[in-house]
Amino acid sequence: MKKLWDDEYTDYDDVYTRPSYTPYVKPYKSVGGWKSKYGNTGWSRSSWSSFSYEFDHDNNDDLFVKDPVTYITPSVTEIKKKCRARKQESLDMIKELARVCYFKMIDEKDYIADKFKGDETTSKKELYDSIFDQYIPGYTPLEQAISIYLKLQKESEIGERSEKDDDVDMKKGLDFDRSLYADPDINDQLELNELSKDMKMEIMNKLSIVGKLGSEFRVEKEISEKIVANSDEYSKMIMRNYDQMTMIDIYQRLLPNFDIKFLTKDLTVNVPVDRKEQMQQIIIILDFSGSMDEPEKQTWVNAILIDRFKYVMKGEAEVFFSYFVHDAEKLDFQHIKNREDVINFWQTFSNEPNGGTTEVGEMVKRIAEDITLGKLCNLDIDLSEQKPEILVINDGQDNINIDKFPYKVNAVTLMEYNDDLKNLCLETGGKLVNVTEENTVFTYSVEGGEQEVKK
Repeated sequence: MKKLWDDEYTDYDDVYTRPSYTPYVKPYKSVGGWKSKYGNTGWSRSSWSSFSYEFDHDNNDDLFVKDPVTYITPSVTEIKKKCRARKQESLDMIKELARVCYFKMIDEKDYIADKFKGDETTSKKELYDSIFDQYIPGYTPLEQAISIYLKLQKESEIGERSEKDDDVDMKKGLDFDRSLYADPDINDQLELNELSKDMKMEIMNKLSIVGKLGSEFRVEKEISEKIVANSDEYSKMIMRNYDQMTMIDIYQRLLPNFDIKFLTKDLTVNVPVDRKEQMQQIIIILDFSGSMDEPEKQTWVNAILIDRFKYVMKGEAEVFFSYFVHDAEKLDFQHIKNREDVINFWQTFSNEPNGGTTEVGEMVKRIAEDITLGKLCNLDIDLSEQKPEILVINDGQDNINIDKFPYKVNAVTLMEYNDDLKNLCLETGGKLVNVTEENTVFTYSVEGGEQEVKK
């Protein structure tokens, strides 16, 4: 019989006996699971001694919004499972927001509790009134409440979250990007991973920040055209010589100044072309060290991967993905090229890293050498012509241990800024994105210097 604390992702050499009186809390894990080849060389959420417990108590007597009766107000435990709010006033506010969102669903605007009737001038009422007149993302009242709460989180003048990181700004607008929150390629992925499903609105909030990274995260399908003698495909081009007269559209011949435009070659022609489309290819290596085993880091990991994979699902990109720690021989790439591959990926992806120290320099060096040889570690695939860029996702804690990257590298560092990694990326023409502990995002590039990404 499998013990409750068995962790299918770890290769522990030592067996720990959990005291019989110690309560067990199941950690996040994806369906299926990816078994670590790196062993237990770092602390992780799987370490039994790292658990902490607290007892939650719910008291809804003093909520500003009345009890809908036909809707069960979410408990503190439910709320904490889906977002990082911890202060009692924040938890109560999410409860109130969930009730308001329910009243919106049934089109009932009389939502104020009797004991607060007459208190009509508060900023809270102004905010709650505004919810009835705009788009709020989320499929349930609780999801909608969390999306509003995350949008309202207060920032200081320098762009960092307030020291009391549960504080909210009632005056903030609720301008949600409907195209992002309603994107089927994003929502489908959120349902395929347990952490993403539970923390859906947290990850959506991070996705909205990722979407503002602009050129740092742009994915574009490359289209090349070559003029040929005969083709079923045509492209409009500026007239180059008079031999192209037969390629001119009839409507242009009817223009009153056609003769002058013809003599000056100021006309467009339909030219037969051979058109080739090249999907962008991205090599992603993800830090699997024990220090990455924190919920905040893992929600960022999922948000970044979901954003990259949405382009795969649209047929605009291919991804080559591997976890990494210190041994380049253990790079094990998955080639993710279509919707089916994305679905299969999330069935085995692990949000429970437990490896040791990382060697980013060794990983980049090995990848560059393999591409030169016409392969990619375990994959028999030739990328020597395309030479896709490498994207490193790590927490920036470990040394890079290399003087120069032999290949173009971009990096995302989570919670820990690494100046050496930034300099090495910039020397290759790459970029670095740093996410701080306050969820503020900074980008670094040769052309743009240091820039903060506004939320």
